[in-house]
This record gives sequence, C-alpha cells and structure tokens, in this order.
Amino acid sequence: MAITINTQPSQGGLNLAYRPYVYTFSYSGGGTVVGAVVEVVVNSVRVSAKNVQLDLGSSTDFTVDIQEEVQKYVSFELKTLGASGVITGDDGINSVVVKIYEVTESGGVLTTAYNPADANNSSYDAISDTSQFLNWTESHVDYNTFDFADYRLTADTKKFLAESPTVKEIELGQDEFIGILWHQGTASTNFKLEVLTYDSSNALLNTDYINITEWNSAYVTLVVSPYLSLAVGTANLIAAGISLTNVSYYTIRVINDLGDKSELRRFNIVDSCDTDTRIHWCNKFGKQESLTFKGNKIETVSTATSTFEGALGNTYSSSARGTTTIQTTRANSFEAYTKSVGREIYQLAQSIAFNNNAYVELDGAYFPIIIDDVETVKVDEKNMPIQFKLSYRLANRDKGIRG
Repeated sequence: MAITINTQPSQGGLNLAYRPYVYTFSYSGGGTVVGAVVEVVVNSVRVSAKNVQLDLGSSTDFTVDIQEEVQKYVSFELKTLGASGVITGDDGINSVVVKIYEVTESGGVLTTAYNPADANNSSYDAISDTSQFLNWTESHVDYNTFDFADYRLTADTKKFLAESPTVKEIELGQDEFIGILWHQGTASTNFKLEVLTYDSSNALLNTDYINITEWNSAYVTLVVSPYLSLAVGTANLIAAGISLTNVSYYTIRVINDLGDKSELRRFNIVDSCDTDTRIHWCNKFGKQESLTFKGNKIETVSTATSTFEGALGNTYSSSARGTTTIQTTRANSFEAYTKSVGREIYQLAQSIAFNNNAYVELDGAYFPIIIDDVETVKVDEKNMPIQFKLSYRLANRDKGIRG
C-alpha cells in the first residue's frame, strides 16, 4: 500500500471529542496523487467520507481533522433517578477508525479504490488504529495544563469527573451522580467506592463499599469500561442499602487493593425547603452535575394567542364570534436563586450556562429547560457572599384546545 499514516489520535488512551482529532498521512507510490478519500467509521459503522486535498505546498502529504464527525456520535445521557451502584452504558464514549483511499491521476483519468456503494470496503490503502473519544470539552486556558493522567485512577488523589467543589451540600432523598475515568489495567484489583458516614460529632458511624466490578478486567490496548458514573446521592446510597440514619455527612472515595485511591469528596446533609429547585445538567466532562437552588423562586406564566377574523351572520346572536381564537400557547418561566454561596459554588453554577443542556427535577422526573440568563450579586470581591440567579423556562410549551 502506498499510504503511510504518520500520526493519529492515541490508540491506547482516550481522546477529547471537542479538540482537533487529526490524522496525518503520506503517499509514496508511483504516479501522481491528487487527493485522498477518508472514510470515518464509528463503532464499526461508516458515518461519512471526506475528500482530502494535499497539504499546501506538498505533493505527498495530507492532514485531516474529523472532530466534527466524532462530536456527532457522543451525547449526554441522563441517569435514572433512584438508581444505585455503578452506572454503565454511557453514550458519552465511542470508538473510531479511518480508512484512507488514494486518488491518483494518469493521462487525465482519476483512479481510486473508494466505492461509495460499499460501506464495508476492504480495498483501502491504509487503515488507522481504533481510538476512543469522549464527550468532553476543555476551555482554551484549561487545555494548556490538561492531562488525562490527572483523572486516571492509578495513584493517590486522582480526580472525579465533576466540576463541583470537594465539599458540597445535599438534601435527603436527592440523586447525585459522579463520573470516574480510566482504571488500572491489572485484573482483579477490586476497585470499589468507599462510603464513610459520620454523625454531627464527627464520629464514624459506618464504612460501606460499592464494588466496581467493571474495572476488574485487564486490557492490553483499548481501555475496558473507562467512562463510568457512580450513584452517590442520599437517595442512591439508601437504594444501595447504605443507612443514613443519624448521619450528618458522608465522604466518598474510590479505592482498590493496590492502594490507589481517588480524591476524597464530602457531602453535608442539609434540610430541604419547599422552595428548593433541583437542577441537573451536562458538565464539561459529559457527565451529570446537580445543584439545589435554595433561595427564592419566582414563576412567571406567559401566553400567546393566534386569532383570525370571522364574518358575523346576518342574524344577531350574542354568542357569535368575529375575532376567534385559533389556539393559545402557555410558557412557564422561572427565576431560581441560590442562598449566599462561596466562589466554588458560584463557578459551578456558571457551568450550567456554558453547556446549556439542563433539566429541572419536578415530582421525581426530569424536564428539559432553556437557560435564558445567569446573574450574580457579589457583596465582596475578595470574601463573598455571592448569590447566583438562574433564569430559565420549560423547553416545551403547553398548547390549549383549539378554538
């Protein structure tokens, strides 16, 4: 084959879908190469084919970026309320290979082995390694110091896939999910979530474990089950059989038999209020993040009516209509406020607006919302308090009965 792949995304590791996903390759055959066709194959299914031109000033080298393609094949997945243990089957991870076909020219005739009618063509001139990509984005500033190793649970103090602070408040009966990434490749190391519960005097009440059996398999090249979620809210722990009776707070940490462990996170159990608003959204890691707005809540109902003009009959009737309603739609808008919070919760709340894939929890169900505005009130720039206001509306309007 006359095509050589020079560089490609990491095969053994993981890759961000929201960064350049670049392959470079070269032609070294006889004749004149004038282009190439690159097939993008996601999870063994051809999803696109790209015509690729030679690099500027080169007669043999090519560069192709498929980030737009891979972004279409990862998505955010809401977790089931009341779930317990380890949550698998996430839509935020997928795998990709590219097949490359040279396009050569001789005597004015173009020649290529690419066949758009054959989605399983094996006559390619080169094929890449399989790589895995995640529904994950990093800001331009954060990417400067980004390293997957910070999240790979193979040593002490590795990070969860969460933007929330390491100490967070939660009410009884609430769901909370947290992401974990990339385990040790050795088999049977017995990864588990360690849950320690404490009373108000800081006395340890119980130590409980939730086994992460998905990480007991060894792997050679592609990481096995690298992108999971754990159900760690009060409702989830109770569903898993963990008692929260007389518990004031609890901590979570992932550990294994080799001594590896994640960072420690603490959840302080607080009282719930009638005005609490529970918001769930997709964080930058593609995982579910949650926050209870415990301040005031204001609801506004607006309606829009479409009408037409009808002719009145010649005979008088008090109930006859001239202007007639076709249909009225109703929209519910809300302003939800936090209580006075610190900078870490303020930064967490900001991420709702950045990704804008959010839901409000009502009566034990998720409802999609549109974020219209975010606003903060800062009392002191150096040492808050800060109050955060979220303006949102339900994504689906209600339609009245037609007139």
